[in-house]
Amino acid sequence: MEFLHASGLAAALQQAVRRGVEIIGICGGLQMLGTAIADPEGVESRLPARPLGVLAVETVFAPAKELVATAARHLPSGLELSGYEIHHGRTRPLGEVTPVVVRPDGTVIGWGHERVWGTYLHGLFDADPFRWHLVDGWRARLGLAPRGPGAVYDVNAALDRLAQVLRQSLPMERVYAALERSATTRCVP
Repeated sequence: MEFLHASGLAAALQQAVRRGVEIIGICGGLQMLGTAIADPEGVESRLPARPLGVLAVETVFAPAKELVATAARHLPSGLELSGYEIHHGRTRPLGEVTPVVVRPDGTVIGWGHERVWGTYLHGLFDADPFRWHLVDGWRARLGLAPRGPGAVYDVNAALDRLAQVLRQSLPMERVYAALERSATTRCVP
């Protein structure tokens, strides 16, 4: 956060929000959009955080990490999403925000206001219909016709192809040996 403020990126993002640009924050991005971040246990830092203040949510860090495969629904579109959560923070609304992404059990994992929103759901852009929904919304705001469903991008198939190329191109026994060494080596600060 200090880098964003010192570099002028925070001011540029805040100005973009005032101009009506859609801003989407994922995980730490959701937390950074908020109006308050507290870290009483020093999980991430002992320094006070100065978030962007463009979304009325507060995050409090806790030592227990949330790590879960997650199914969810994007409420404005009604579209199903899936991905995972991995975060220490617990975020709650403070004011004028609405739930945007909700787990099937009703747990809210994303909030928004106007064109600023964020979620703890990593992988939400992997859902082709959701990406098409976003792009068509942006096109509509620019006065362009919707494109509708486009090509399906299969992330798993692409990763399988990448793995195959790596196995054919690299001395995998050396890679596995290096991974084994790094798994048994401890880094001491």
